[in-house]
Amino acid sequence: MKITKFKWFNIMMVLMIIPLLVSCAQQAPAVTEPEAPVAEAPAAEKPAAEEPAAPAEKVKIVYWSMFSEGEPLMLLLDKATKDFMVEFPNIEVEVKWAGRQVLTQLQSAIAAGTQVDIVDHSDDRVLNAIVKSGLALPMDKYLGEKAYDSDKTWGETFAPGVLDLGKYEGQTYLIPRDDYVSAFFYNKDIVEAAGVTPTVNGMSWEDFNSMLETVQAANPDVAMIGADGNVAFYNNWWFSYLAVRLAGIDGFRDAAYDKTGEKWGDPEFLQAAQMIRELQDKGYFQEGFEGSVWPAAQVKWVNGDVAMMFMGAWLPKEMSEQMPENFNIGLFAFPDIAGAKGNNVVEHWANVYGVMASTKSPDAVATYLKYILSKKVGTEIATLGTPVPLEGVPVPPALVNQYEILKVAQAMPARAGLNTEIPEYMDNAFNVCDDKFFNKQLSPDEFITCLKTESANFWAKK
Repeated sequence: MKITKFKWFNIMMVLMIIPLLVSCAQQAPAVTEPEAPVAEAPAAEKPAAEEPAAPAEKVKIVYWSMFSEGEPLMLLLDKATKDFMVEFPNIEVEVKWAGRQVLTQLQSAIAAGTQVDIVDHSDDRVLNAIVKSGLALPMDKYLGEKAYDSDKTWGETFAPGVLDLGKYEGQTYLIPRDDYVSAFFYNKDIVEAAGVTPTVNGMSWEDFNSMLETVQAANPDVAMIGADGNVAFYNNWWFSYLAVRLAGIDGFRDAAYDKTGEKWGDPEFLQAAQMIRELQDKGYFQEGFEGSVWPAAQVKWVNGDVAMMFMGAWLPKEMSEQMPENFNIGLFAFPDIAGAKGNNVVEHWANVYGVMASTKSPDAVATYLKYILSKKVGTEIATLGTPVPLEGVPVPPALVNQYEILKVAQAMPARAGLNTEIPEYMDNAFNVCDDKFFNKQLSPDEFITCLKTESANFWAKK
């Protein structure tokens, strides 16, 4: 068949166009609908919190807990974890109820390559165990995501300031579950029956002593203050608080960090020791407190043989099973001292969750923790008498004043941060002297000499 010139031209054009079409089809991106324009939000509004997708495949996360089998909070968290797995079937949570030595056990687990995704304990212990060593995962990303049961971000559901307890070098590593102050817990039926109603904040040291004298006169068979002399952590509260009151937070810290130990010779520290010994010499502590073994003094308190305890806010929950029905608890802050540098300061700390940086399922871990630290589960925890720093969660009645104290006081970590920063010093120098002093084996002057000597010896070895 004869092909005309015109037809030849058409064939040639088709042959040239076909490769171009094939090439374009291979390179062109998939066609999508154009995005609708998004109106700019007003400046006062925050963008909607990001909500991560649930894992597509089933994953397992492992939580090593500070609680032991049978503890009330263990039972509650165990049930909450099982409820979580029903709601999130693609996430299996394996829990080891390891008890208070969980972080000691963690070290061997890490060495053996054992899977551990979440641990919990007090903020200072978790910070030292996994954060400072670079083993923890920063949680800021997840705190900016949507909370489990709220339109707010997860971070916005926490009480103001409490997330600061988990910050380290500008990032948030630790997520608080229950938070505490240290304060005086008193038996209202003893103290207020004597005609005294302690003020929650701002009581002077003179008024404190006057109160003890008045209540003692009305209750000669009752010890005013209970203490278990075998617990160093409790013993050193007294000197630490009075030293911070008199010398200020920086003055107290400077003395601990002084390589020569001579800063402990500043007059404020001797004055603090003398104030403690005065309380002891007046007989305000229960007889034999030096040899009292925890929780003997706390038992005396709930039995009405002791009027008050200086203790962490876990005390009501810790003694709830032994506490008589209708036991009336009051709470007030450590007294201030006229003209002192460190008035209106309170210790504030928490039991926290830390996430291991080695976790292979960080999104699943965050989903679990958001559930556990939600208003839903937090409210159940609060019914046990444990304070939960989440907005909308009711405060246990005995601890309402904890948050009244936090509203007006300057919060500081345990022992002005020394327990976290230099725990070896606190154990091997500070507490060595303080235990002997508090238990009346050293005079105030001997105590100060001991602090100087032990501090110098400790730092000389560093």
